[in-house]
Amino acid sequence: MLAACGSDGPPEGQVGFVSSDFGGVVSDEPRSALIGRDILSSGGNAIDAVVATYFALSVTYPGAASLGGGGMCVAFRGEGETIEAIDFRPALYEMDGKAAMIPGVVRGMFALHARYGRLQWEALLLPAERLARFGNPVSRAFARRLAAVPTDGLADPTVRRLFAPSGKTIVEGDVLSQFELSASLARIRLRGPGDFYAGDFAKLLAQDIGAATGVDLPVSTFRDYRPKWLKTEKIDIGKDELHLPGNAAGTRAAALWRGVASGSARQGQAPYDSAGFVAVDRQGGGAACVVSTNGTLGAGRMIGSSGILMAAPPRGDAFPGVPMLLVNRPLKDARGAASGSGGAGGASRAIGAARKAFDDDTDPEKAFGPADGADGRAGLIHCPKGARENPDSCRFAGDPSGHGLAISAAL
Repeated sequence: MLAACGSDGPPEGQVGFVSSDFGGVVSDEPRSALIGRDILSSGGNAIDAVVATYFALSVTYPGAASLGGGGMCVAFRGEGETIEAIDFRPALYEMDGKAAMIPGVVRGMFALHARYGRLQWEALLLPAERLARFGNPVSRAFARRLAAVPTDGLADPTVRRLFAPSGKTIVEGDVLSQFELSASLARIRLRGPGDFYAGDFAKLLAQDIGAATGVDLPVSTFRDYRPKWLKTEKIDIGKDELHLPGNAAGTRAAALWRGVASGSARQGQAPYDSAGFVAVDRQGGGAACVVSTNGTLGAGRMIGSSGILMAAPPRGDAFPGVPMLLVNRPLKDARGAASGSGGAGGASRAIGAARKAFDDDTDPEKAFGPADGADGRAGLIHCPKGARENPDSCRFAGDPSGHGLAISAAL
């Protein structure tokens, strides 16, 4: 009888701990989506999934998702009524007409996980660290972006050695190993953000960014960096609520949703690349994120020998995309998530698809507009009957204008 009470399945924290109805992930790059799905299968929640997806993206889509950049997320754990946004875009430090960017994403992801995550921090970074160390085939998503980088965008010898080792940019299917980035990820996995922002690693990063930009960058700029927790911009959709970041990017997106976008709202969409990813889980939680380095390859330079691409200075308060989350607050259940990314049209493309899905109950796979000539891309999840209440109602879709992946327990 005691033996019958036991389980031969994997323990919590290992893939297969949950084998069905654990939710799903949509990401702009396929391998990162698979890692996010594995985290859900391991017993993690949606916040764990987006954190792991992000760190995988830092390896497989490093141009937009570098550890040197930042972004914003909207998160809901599904156990309470709190729905929050976090803004962890890199901070600008200027001196004598020169500018340097303080990375925001490591502390931002750590803060998101500390408040809402379930699995151990180390477990969320290990898959990305292994990808960087042992190499991974370059995806079509990153290869297409890299092919569009002009020759002067690969002027930095370290960047050129990594992405164009034979004088030509790497292409889809080439195996990309990033040993220096793997070492950086290992430090972050083992020591958390403390070493990255206030330890020996912070001193090295500040020194190397300063040398590259010509700015005398004090290490205190790293130590003092903090992500911003925000209230959300809310839009009522029937009995559900659509939540966007409570900042300028969210306000502009809300104006686009309501169809009253002004010229300034349209000007607030940045033309450079970004990466979006979303997840929902079986507890009714959800998360949506967009990250960027303010360029296709950020500033086009590596931060010393860290393997981390440096972010470029922003253009005003413009941001290339927006994350959004649909929640039924009384039932404490996520009903959907969307991310707009990839360029100036990312937010409007995501809003167009989300309106068709959330407002008109269109199948997410049919909610996107024409792929040809699309400026930006979107990821979309819709659970019209609730991610927890009726997980079979959930549908996951990636934008046909991109080369990402939508993956769930059913796939």
